[in-house]
Amino acid sequence: MYSAVDKELARLEKLNIITPVDYSEWAAPIVVVRKANGNIRIRGDYSTGQNSALQPHQYPLPLQEDIFAKLANCKIFSQIDLSDAFLQAEIDEQYRHLLTINIHRGLYH
Repeated sequence: MYSAVDKELARLEKLNIITPVDYSEWAAPIVVVRKANGNIRIRGDYSTGQNSALQPHQYPLPLQEDIFAKLANCKIFSQIDLSDAFLQAEIDEQYRHLLTINIHRGLYH
């Protein structure tokens, strides 16, 4: 599993999605999950303390009925397949330190 994690970390670093750092006030361990296609997904486990230290923004999910009501008169629909969709939202540089992960290779933003 370490080789698969190293390979995925190298891919993310090459794409400038993660960046090695020497120090961070926050660091979360990772959770590695095997996807259905055999690849792995690396996630930070922020439940280890950081989540409780942050002030959450409350955005209630809309009710299913409200969504369908808004779509009732729509005529055109599309389907988008976003590979690694969570990686497509760039994090503002001033907040990247909050997403630091701690792995066997060191710290990464």
